[in-house]
Amino acid sequence: MPTAPEQHAPVSLHQAAESLKPEQARLFADWLRIMNDSGVPYVVSGAFALCAYTSIWRDTKDMDIFLQPKSLKPALEIMAKAGYETEITDTHWLAKVYQRPYFMDLIFSLPSNLVRIDDEWFTHSRPLEILGVSTRMVGPEELVASKVHVARSDRFDGADIAHLIRSQEGRLNWARLRRILGDDTILLWHLLLFNFIYPGHTDWLPQDLMVELFDKVRTTWKTPGDPAIFFGAAIDPHRFAVDQERWEYRNVKPSQPLVNEKGEAL
Repeated sequence: MPTAPEQHAPVSLHQAAESLKPEQARLFADWLRIMNDSGVPYVVSGAFALCAYTSIWRDTKDMDIFLQPKSLKPALEIMAKAGYETEITDTHWLAKVYQRPYFMDLIFSLPSNLVRIDDEWFTHSRPLEILGVSTRMVGPEELVASKVHVARSDRFDGADIAHLIRSQEGRLNWARLRRILGDDTILLWHLLLFNFIYPGHTDWLPQDLMVELFDKVRTTWKTPGDPAIFFGAAIDPHRFAVDQERWEYRNVKPSQPLVNEKGEAL
């Protein structure tokens, strides 16, 4: 599915919010106020966070927030009490709040199962005002981490990552980003992509880190691991399904449900 159109002229978050339809703006503001009043820890992500960091706006019918699995059930209950339709879409990572055609994604993990939402996502969040409501948005490192494995045939977030690095002029906490990712060699891929896209901004790259990651990759050439293990499912579970079904490769970290059907953390 193609992504929503982007505004190519720089757009402030205030301008972006003004472009929403009045009923959509009222709804999103109401959802933010409900979340604030609930006391459930959350951070805003998605189109609003991307616009705040990069000034790129995509017309959207949804609002994305990150929260921890233990916070999902209270969030769903408070939204249902306010009269909104709720649904646990996937017990591994996603629930939704609806007032159709609009919806809010409650993201409590990442589909790859390689990145988890922990307390640091809230500790390192940043203040933000959306539609007159004070809230907090995901930090740039966590936003990058949420996108590094999104490389399916129908969606690739590499451009978002490049734009985030560019907008921060490389001033990211690379050590924390590595901790968030765990397996950090995929970060090298995106850093090389940035190098290709913006050859005039290579000074914004963490060059010492890239050398370290190159050396880490070279070590695997000398001592390969288990030939049956692969990470393809973390990138695109559909296109790489053949590897597991036909060629007997083994997904290193198969996704596990994090909540039950009631939204309770497992």
